[in-house]
Amino acid sequence: MTTIEISGREQLLGLTKRRYTEVSCGEMTFRLQSLTEAEKSRFEKSILTSKGAIKDDARRRLLIVTLVDSDGNRLLTDADMRKLSELDGKVSQKLAAAAMEHTGFTESDMDDLEKNSDSIHEEDSSFD
Repeated sequence: MTTIEISGREQLLGLTKRRYTEVSCGEMTFRLQSLTEAEKSRFEKSILTSKGAIKDDARRRLLIVTLVDSDGNRLLTDADMRKLSELDGKVSQKLAAAAMEHTGFTESDMDDLEKNSDSIHEEDSSFD
């Protein structure tokens, strides 16, 4: 029988090193960074409307927080949102899909965010 060594608190809390991955789009290669738990929570909050729906610009927001240069500095800011909307759809989809995978998001996570937000808003509306 194989013995499995169970990791503890120190090992868990030691998992703070930023991860990176590269994505090729034609002749260009872009670098994506992982998100900390706090960054991921802020991102999740930023993509929901006040009614709990996922904003149309969610993929662009994800690219802003994950695309970095070779030194790990962000390539984009919120001011680039409009310009990002003009990107070739195939390029933005490829980068966004890679960013979602690298940061641990799935399509069902996005659906769950929207559903959870809907139920919170339904509960809040009972006080109107």
